[in-house]
Amino acid sequence: MADALTMLEHVGRIENTKVVYVGDGNNIVHSWLLLAAVIPFHFVCACPKGFEPDAKTVEIARSAGSKIEITNDPKEAVKGADVVYTDVWASMGQKEEAEYRKKVFQGFMVDEALMEMAGPKAFLMHCLPAERGVEVTDGAIEAPNSIVFPQAENRMHAQNAIMLHMLGA
Repeated sequence: MADALTMLEHVGRIENTKVVYVGDGNNIVHSWLLLAAVIPFHFVCACPKGFEPDAKTVEIARSAGSKIEITNDPKEAVKGADVVYTDVWASMGQKEEAEYRKKVFQGFMVDEALMEMAGPKAFLMHCLPAERGVEVTDGAIEAPNSIVFPQAENRMHAQNAIMLHMLGA
């Protein structure tokens, strides 16, 4: 919800946009795929072989009409992106795999060069905390087109709205 709010604030829409996730086809990717099952947009997951998202979740988004691509080429994937999104390569419960994942995910770091390939209007998102120098560089996360900090703030607003809705307020 916070990511969708952040996109609305900075891109102006979700429909008919291109969102490219670079990294592990994990829970964040599945959330984006489920959003694509409700709102039509172009979603690309660029991940190493063996780290693709769940095929059933991909099919749910595709059958709803969104354009969904799974690729192993982040440089090709980001071209024309409205948003480039990344996350840590080793999530909670995977820290013992961190060194292995650093090797497998070589070439999937979001840096200034990759953002340049995305185009001048592409925004960077990351759900934080970031492992700077691993999945994202300092230069990319601190760039003017990085919206990771407004995205983090929007988590509070989105969670408050959900709580108010659930409480009937």
